Amino acid sequence: MRRIGTLTDGSQAKRFCDFMVTQSIDATSEKGIADSGSSPASTRSAASDTAPDSTWDIWIREEAHVAAAREALQAFQANPNDSRFNVAGKADEIRHQKVADQQRKLKQQKAMVQKMPRSSGAAVGGGLLSRDVKQQKIPVTIAIIAISVLCSFATGFGRPRKSRVPGEYSTEENLYGALSFVDWRDYHHSKNDAFASIRKGEVWRLITPMFMHGATMHLVFNMMFVFFLGSVIERLHGSLFLAILVIVTHVIGMIVQVSLPGADALPDVLSGLAGSPFAIGASGAVYGLFGYLWIRPALDRSYPIQLDDMNVIIMLVWLVACIFVINGVANGAHIGGFISGILAAVLVVQVSKLSAK
Repeated sequence: MRRIGTLTDGSQAKRFCDFMVTQSIDATSEKGIADSGSSPASTRSAASDTAPDSTWDIWIREEAHVAAAREALQAFQANPNDSRFNVAGKADEIRHQKVADQQRKLKQQKAMVQKMPRSSGAAVGGGLLSRDVKQQKIPVTIAIIAISVLCSFATGFGRPRKSRVPGEYSTEENLYGALSFVDWRDYHHSKNDAFASIRKGEVWRLITPMFMHGATMHLVFNMMFVFFLGSVIERLHGSLFLAILVIVTHVIGMIVQVSLPGADALPDVLSGLAGSPFAIGASGAVYGLFGYLWIRPALDRSYPIQLDDMNVIIMLVWLVACIFVINGVANGAHIGGFISGILAAVLVVQVSKLSAK
Protein backbone atom coordinates (compact mmCIF):
# COMPACT_ATOMS: atom_id res chain seq x y z
CA MET A 1 0.00 0.00 0.00
CA ARG A 2 1.08 3.58 -0.63
CA ARG A 3 0.11 6.68 1.38
CA ILE A 4 -0.69 9.48 -1.08
CA GLY A 5 -1.53 12.31 1.31
CA THR A 6 -3.63 13.44 4.25
CA LEU A 7 -6.89 15.18 5.00
CA THR A 8 -7.72 17.01 8.20
CA ASP A 9 -11.35 15.93 8.49
CA GLY A 10 -12.58 12.37 8.97
CA SER A 11 -15.82 12.89 7.07
CA GLN A 12 -13.92 14.32 4.11
CA ALA A 13 -11.52 11.37 4.17
CA LYS A 14 -14.47 8.99 4.00
CA ARG A 15 -16.04 11.06 1.22
CA PHE A 16 -12.85 10.93 -0.82
CA CYS A 17 -12.49 7.16 -0.30
CA ASP A 18 -16.10 6.72 -1.44
CA PHE A 19 -15.23 8.60 -4.62
CA MET A 20 -12.21 6.34 -5.15
CA VAL A 21 -14.46 3.29 -4.91
CA THR A 22 -16.56 4.62 -7.80
CA GLN A 23 -13.34 4.98 -9.81
CA SER A 24 -12.44 1.29 -9.22
CA ILE A 25 -9.56 2.31 -6.95
CA ASP A 26 -9.15 0.56 -3.59
CA ALA A 27 -8.54 3.35 -1.08
CA THR A 28 -8.71 3.46 2.72
CA SER A 29 -8.24 6.14 5.35
CA GLU A 30 -6.71 5.90 8.79
CA LYS A 31 -6.39 8.38 11.59
CA GLY A 32 -2.75 9.01 12.28
CA ILE A 33 0.24 11.28 11.93
CA ALA A 34 0.40 13.03 8.59
CA ASP A 35 4.00 12.03 7.92
CA SER A 36 3.65 8.41 9.04
CA GLY A 37 5.55 6.03 6.80
CA SER A 38 4.03 2.75 7.90
CA SER A 39 1.14 0.92 6.30
CA PRO A 40 -2.11 0.70 8.28
CA ALA A 41 -2.63 -2.60 10.02
CA SER A 42 -6.36 -2.40 9.44
CA THR A 43 -9.02 -0.19 7.93
CA ARG A 44 -10.79 2.04 10.41
CA SER A 45 -13.99 4.03 9.93
CA ALA A 46 -13.07 7.51 8.81
CA ALA A 47 -16.33 9.05 10.03
CA SER A 48 -15.77 8.13 13.67
CA ASP A 49 -13.63 11.16 14.45
CA THR A 50 -13.95 14.61 12.93
CA ALA A 51 -11.95 16.58 15.44
CA PRO A 52 -10.32 19.55 13.75
CA ASP A 53 -6.84 18.69 15.05
CA SER A 54 -6.88 15.11 13.72
CA THR A 55 -5.23 14.05 10.47
CA TRP A 56 -6.28 11.24 8.18
CA ASP A 57 -3.86 9.31 5.99
CA ILE A 58 -5.16 8.22 2.60
CA TRP A 59 -3.83 4.84 1.48
CA ILE A 60 -4.01 3.31 -1.99
CA ARG A 61 -3.68 -0.47 -2.23
CA GLU A 62 -2.48 -0.95 -5.83
CA GLU A 63 0.70 0.77 -7.00
CA ALA A 64 -0.74 1.18 -10.49
CA HIS A 65 -3.50 3.43 -9.10
CA VAL A 66 -1.25 5.79 -7.14
CA ALA A 67 -0.81 8.45 -9.84
CA ALA A 68 -4.53 8.69 -10.64
CA ALA A 69 -5.40 8.74 -6.94
CA ARG A 70 -2.97 11.57 -6.24
CA GLU A 71 -4.44 13.62 -9.06
CA ALA A 72 -7.94 13.01 -7.70
CA LEU A 73 -6.83 13.97 -4.17
CA GLN A 74 -5.44 17.27 -5.43
CA ALA A 75 -8.76 18.03 -7.13
CA PHE A 76 -10.64 17.07 -3.97
CA GLN A 77 -8.47 19.28 -1.78
CA ALA A 78 -8.99 22.20 -4.17
CA ASN A 79 -12.78 21.86 -4.10
CA PRO A 80 -14.05 19.26 -1.62
CA ASN A 81 -17.65 20.43 -2.04
CA ASP A 82 -17.75 19.66 -5.74
CA SER A 83 -20.91 17.66 -6.48
CA ARG A 84 -18.99 14.95 -8.30
CA PHE A 85 -17.64 13.80 -4.93
CA ASN A 86 -21.17 13.20 -3.55
CA VAL A 87 -21.16 9.47 -4.27
CA ALA A 88 -21.69 7.85 -0.86
CA GLY A 89 -24.77 5.92 -1.98
CA LYS A 90 -23.16 4.66 -5.16
CA ALA A 91 -19.99 3.67 -3.27
CA ASP A 92 -22.02 1.65 -0.78
CA GLU A 93 -23.77 -0.16 -3.63
CA ILE A 94 -20.41 -1.05 -5.18
CA ARG A 95 -19.07 -2.31 -1.86
CA HIS A 96 -22.15 -4.43 -1.26
CA GLN A 97 -21.88 -5.86 -4.76
CA LYS A 98 -18.20 -6.75 -4.23
CA VAL A 99 -19.05 -8.53 -0.99
CA ALA A 100 -21.86 -10.42 -2.71
CA ASP A 101 -19.56 -11.41 -5.58
CA GLN A 102 -16.90 -12.65 -3.17
CA GLN A 103 -19.43 -14.66 -1.20
CA ARG A 104 -20.82 -16.20 -4.38
CA LYS A 105 -17.32 -17.09 -5.57
CA LEU A 106 -16.49 -18.69 -2.22
CA LYS A 107 -19.70 -20.71 -2.34
CA GLN A 108 -18.89 -21.92 -5.85
CA GLN A 109 -15.36 -22.94 -4.84
CA LYS A 110 -16.66 -24.66 -1.71
CA ALA A 111 -19.28 -26.53 -3.72
CA MET A 112 -16.65 -27.65 -6.22
CA VAL A 113 -14.33 -28.88 -3.47
CA GLN A 114 -17.18 -30.77 -1.80
CA LYS A 115 -17.90 -32.53 -5.08
CA MET A 116 -14.34 -33.84 -5.24
CA PRO A 117 -14.20 -37.44 -4.03
CA ARG A 118 -12.07 -37.75 -0.91
CA SER A 119 -9.92 -40.56 -2.18
CA SER A 120 -6.23 -41.25 -1.71
CA GLY A 121 -5.89 -42.46 -5.26
CA ALA A 122 -5.10 -40.38 -8.29
CA ALA A 123 -7.80 -41.69 -10.62
CA VAL A 124 -11.44 -42.35 -9.95
CA GLY A 125 -14.65 -42.52 -11.87
CA GLY A 126 -13.54 -43.29 -15.37
CA GLY A 127 -9.87 -42.79 -15.91
CA LEU A 128 -6.68 -41.12 -14.75
CA LEU A 129 -7.45 -37.65 -16.08
CA SER A 130 -11.22 -37.62 -16.01
CA ARG A 131 -11.78 -36.26 -12.51
CA ASP A 132 -9.76 -34.42 -9.91
CA VAL A 133 -9.49 -35.84 -6.41
CA LYS A 134 -8.51 -34.27 -3.12
CA GLN A 135 -6.00 -35.69 -0.67
CA GLN A 136 -3.98 -34.37 2.23
CA LYS A 137 -0.74 -36.35 2.01
CA ILE A 138 1.94 -35.57 -0.58
CA PRO A 139 4.16 -38.69 -0.74
CA VAL A 140 5.38 -38.13 -4.32
CA THR A 141 6.44 -34.56 -3.60
CA ILE A 142 8.31 -35.65 -0.48
CA ALA A 143 9.89 -38.59 -2.31
CA ILE A 144 11.21 -36.37 -5.12
CA ILE A 145 12.79 -34.03 -2.58
CA ALA A 146 14.30 -36.84 -0.51
CA ILE A 147 15.73 -38.71 -3.49
CA SER A 148 17.11 -35.49 -4.97
CA VAL A 149 18.91 -34.63 -1.75
CA LEU A 150 20.43 -38.11 -1.48
CA CYS A 151 21.51 -38.31 -5.13
CA SER A 152 22.93 -34.79 -5.21
CA PHE A 153 25.15 -35.41 -2.20
CA ALA A 154 26.04 -38.95 -3.31
CA THR A 155 27.30 -37.71 -6.69
CA GLY A 156 29.27 -34.75 -5.35
CA PHE A 157 26.86 -32.21 -6.83
CA GLY A 158 27.95 -32.96 -10.38
CA ARG A 159 31.66 -33.05 -9.47
CA PRO A 160 32.24 -36.59 -8.15
CA ARG A 161 35.44 -37.10 -6.21
CA LYS A 162 38.02 -39.32 -7.85
CA SER A 163 39.18 -42.62 -6.40
CA ARG A 164 42.42 -42.71 -4.46
CA VAL A 165 43.26 -45.98 -6.20
CA PRO A 166 44.92 -45.37 -9.58
CA GLY A 167 42.95 -46.84 -12.50
CA GLU A 168 39.71 -47.25 -10.53
CA TYR A 169 36.57 -45.14 -10.40
CA SER A 170 35.23 -43.89 -7.11
CA THR A 171 31.73 -44.69 -5.88
CA GLU A 172 30.67 -41.12 -6.63
CA GLU A 173 32.01 -41.37 -10.20
CA ASN A 174 30.26 -44.69 -10.82
CA LEU A 175 26.99 -43.43 -9.38
CA TYR A 176 27.18 -40.20 -11.38
CA GLY A 177 27.84 -42.20 -14.54
CA ALA A 178 24.94 -44.56 -13.80
CA LEU A 179 22.42 -41.75 -13.19
CA SER A 180 23.45 -39.37 -16.00
CA PHE A 181 21.50 -39.26 -19.24
CA VAL A 182 24.49 -40.95 -20.85
CA ASP A 183 27.50 -42.58 -19.24
CA TRP A 184 30.56 -40.51 -20.20
CA ARG A 185 32.36 -43.71 -21.24
CA ASP A 186 29.52 -44.70 -23.60
CA TYR A 187 29.43 -41.13 -24.89
CA HIS A 188 33.13 -41.20 -25.69
CA HIS A 189 33.15 -44.64 -27.32
CA SER A 190 30.06 -43.87 -29.44
CA LYS A 191 31.60 -40.66 -30.77
CA ASN A 192 29.31 -38.31 -28.85
CA ASP A 193 25.99 -40.13 -29.18
CA ALA A 194 23.81 -38.66 -26.40
CA PHE A 195 21.49 -41.69 -26.50
CA ALA A 196 24.27 -44.32 -26.45
CA SER A 197 23.48 -45.61 -22.95
CA ILE A 198 19.73 -45.60 -23.51
CA ARG A 199 20.18 -47.59 -26.71
CA LYS A 200 21.73 -50.29 -24.51
CA GLY A 201 18.43 -50.56 -22.64
CA GLU A 202 19.29 -48.28 -19.70
CA VAL A 203 16.00 -46.41 -19.96
CA TRP A 204 16.07 -45.21 -16.36
CA ARG A 205 18.48 -42.55 -17.58
CA LEU A 206 15.53 -40.66 -19.05
CA ILE A 207 14.44 -39.89 -15.48
CA THR A 208 17.41 -40.08 -13.10
CA PRO A 209 19.21 -36.83 -14.13
CA MET A 210 16.31 -35.04 -12.44
CA PHE A 211 17.55 -36.17 -9.02
CA MET A 212 21.11 -34.81 -9.36
CA HIS A 213 22.03 -31.15 -8.94
CA GLY A 214 25.13 -29.12 -9.62
CA ALA A 215 25.28 -27.04 -6.44
CA THR A 216 23.64 -26.66 -3.06
CA MET A 217 21.64 -23.59 -4.10
CA HIS A 218 20.62 -25.35 -7.33
CA LEU A 219 19.17 -28.14 -5.19
CA VAL A 220 17.55 -25.80 -2.66
CA PHE A 221 15.75 -23.63 -5.20
CA ASN A 222 14.53 -26.55 -7.29
CA MET A 223 13.23 -28.39 -4.24
CA MET A 224 11.45 -25.27 -3.01
CA PHE A 225 9.56 -25.05 -6.29
CA VAL A 226 8.92 -28.81 -6.34
CA PHE A 227 7.37 -28.50 -2.89
CA PHE A 228 5.25 -25.40 -3.54
CA LEU A 229 4.03 -26.41 -7.01
CA GLY A 230 4.07 -30.18 -6.66
CA SER A 231 2.24 -30.31 -3.36
CA VAL A 232 -0.62 -28.23 -4.78
CA ILE A 233 -1.02 -30.50 -7.79
CA GLU A 234 -0.69 -33.67 -5.72
CA ARG A 235 -3.37 -32.54 -3.26
CA LEU A 236 -5.74 -31.57 -6.06
CA HIS A 237 -5.18 -34.41 -8.53
CA GLY A 238 -3.55 -37.19 -6.56
CA SER A 239 -0.11 -38.77 -6.32
CA LEU A 240 -0.23 -40.78 -9.54
CA PHE A 241 -1.16 -37.73 -11.58
CA LEU A 242 1.73 -35.72 -10.15
CA ALA A 243 4.19 -38.56 -10.73
CA ILE A 244 3.14 -38.85 -14.38
CA LEU A 245 3.24 -35.08 -14.91
CA VAL A 246 6.72 -34.80 -13.39
CA ILE A 247 8.10 -37.71 -15.41
CA VAL A 248 6.58 -36.59 -18.71
CA THR A 249 7.65 -32.95 -18.42
CA HIS A 250 11.14 -33.89 -17.23
CA VAL A 251 11.68 -36.48 -19.97
CA ILE A 252 10.48 -34.13 -22.71
CA GLY A 253 12.67 -31.39 -21.29
CA MET A 254 15.73 -33.68 -21.26
CA ILE A 255 15.12 -34.85 -24.81
CA VAL A 256 14.89 -31.24 -25.96
CA GLN A 257 18.06 -30.42 -24.03
CA VAL A 258 20.19 -33.22 -25.47
CA SER A 259 18.81 -32.70 -28.98
CA LEU A 260 19.84 -29.05 -29.25
CA PRO A 261 23.04 -28.26 -31.22
CA GLY A 262 26.27 -27.56 -29.41
CA ALA A 263 27.47 -24.06 -28.59
CA ASP A 264 29.92 -24.07 -31.51
CA ALA A 265 27.00 -24.42 -33.94
CA LEU A 266 25.09 -21.43 -32.56
CA PRO A 267 25.68 -17.67 -32.75
CA ASP A 268 26.92 -16.09 -29.53
CA VAL A 269 23.57 -14.48 -28.76
CA LEU A 270 21.94 -17.93 -28.72
CA SER A 271 24.71 -19.78 -26.93
CA GLY A 272 22.38 -20.20 -23.95
CA LEU A 273 20.36 -22.64 -26.05
CA ALA A 274 23.27 -25.02 -26.54
CA GLY A 275 22.48 -28.65 -25.85
CA SER A 276 24.31 -31.10 -23.60
CA PRO A 277 23.66 -34.72 -22.60
CA PHE A 278 25.12 -34.08 -19.14
CA ALA A 279 22.45 -31.65 -17.91
CA ILE A 280 21.20 -32.41 -14.41
CA GLY A 281 18.49 -31.05 -12.14
CA ALA A 282 14.73 -30.96 -11.71
CA SER A 283 14.19 -27.54 -13.28
CA GLY A 284 12.65 -29.00 -16.43
CA ALA A 285 9.97 -30.67 -14.30
CA VAL A 286 9.64 -27.52 -12.21
CA TYR A 287 8.83 -25.50 -15.31
CA GLY A 288 6.45 -28.26 -16.34
CA LEU A 289 4.55 -27.92 -13.07
CA PHE A 290 4.60 -24.14 -13.44
CA GLY A 291 3.28 -24.32 -17.01
CA TYR A 292 0.46 -26.60 -15.92
CA LEU A 293 -0.63 -24.45 -12.96
CA TRP A 294 -0.33 -21.26 -15.01
CA ILE A 295 -2.48 -22.39 -17.92
CA ARG A 296 -5.00 -24.68 -16.22
CA PRO A 297 -7.00 -21.86 -14.52
CA ALA A 298 -7.12 -19.93 -17.82
CA LEU A 299 -8.76 -22.92 -19.50
CA ASP A 300 -10.99 -23.91 -16.58
CA ARG A 301 -12.36 -21.04 -14.51
CA SER A 302 -13.65 -23.41 -11.85
CA TYR A 303 -10.08 -24.52 -11.08
CA PRO A 304 -9.48 -23.62 -7.41
CA ILE A 305 -5.83 -22.55 -7.76
CA GLN A 306 -4.45 -19.52 -9.58
CA LEU A 307 -0.82 -18.41 -9.51
CA ASP A 308 -0.08 -14.89 -8.35
CA ASP A 309 0.75 -12.58 -11.27
CA MET A 310 4.07 -11.54 -9.73
CA ASN A 311 5.17 -15.16 -9.35
CA VAL A 312 4.30 -15.79 -12.99
CA ILE A 313 6.35 -12.77 -14.06
CA ILE A 314 9.31 -13.92 -11.98
CA MET A 315 9.26 -17.40 -13.52
CA LEU A 316 8.99 -16.05 -17.07
CA VAL A 317 11.70 -13.43 -16.54
CA TRP A 318 13.98 -16.09 -15.06
CA LEU A 319 13.33 -18.33 -18.07
CA VAL A 320 14.45 -15.57 -20.45
CA ALA A 321 17.34 -14.43 -18.24
CA CYS A 322 18.78 -17.94 -18.13
CA ILE A 323 18.91 -17.98 -21.93
CA PHE A 324 20.49 -14.60 -22.57
CA VAL A 325 22.23 -13.60 -19.33
CA ILE A 326 23.15 -16.54 -17.12
CA ASN A 327 25.64 -19.16 -18.28
CA GLY A 328 25.65 -22.89 -17.69
CA VAL A 329 21.89 -23.45 -17.53
CA ALA A 330 19.99 -26.30 -19.21
CA ASN A 331 17.59 -23.98 -21.01
CA GLY A 332 16.42 -26.70 -23.37
CA ALA A 333 15.09 -28.60 -20.35
CA HIS A 334 13.37 -25.45 -19.10
CA ILE A 335 11.68 -24.79 -22.43
CA GLY A 336 10.77 -28.42 -23.10
CA GLY A 337 9.34 -28.90 -19.61
CA PHE A 338 7.45 -25.59 -19.74
CA ILE A 339 5.80 -26.30 -23.09
CA SER A 340 4.93 -29.87 -22.16
CA GLY A 341 3.36 -28.66 -18.89
CA ILE A 342 1.17 -26.24 -20.84
CA LEU A 343 0.17 -28.97 -23.28
CA ALA A 344 -0.62 -31.29 -20.36
CA ALA A 345 -3.04 -28.68 -18.98
CA VAL A 346 -4.73 -28.39 -22.37
CA LEU A 347 -4.99 -32.18 -22.68
CA VAL A 348 -6.41 -32.64 -19.17
CA VAL A 349 -9.07 -29.98 -19.72
CA GLN A 350 -10.10 -31.47 -23.07
CA VAL A 351 -10.29 -34.99 -21.63
CA SER A 352 -12.33 -33.67 -18.69
CA LYS A 353 -14.79 -31.98 -21.07
CA LEU A 354 -15.17 -35.17 -23.13
CA SER A 355 -15.72 -37.22 -19.99
CA ALA A 356 -18.38 -34.80 -18.79
CA LYS A 357 -20.46 -35.28 -21.94
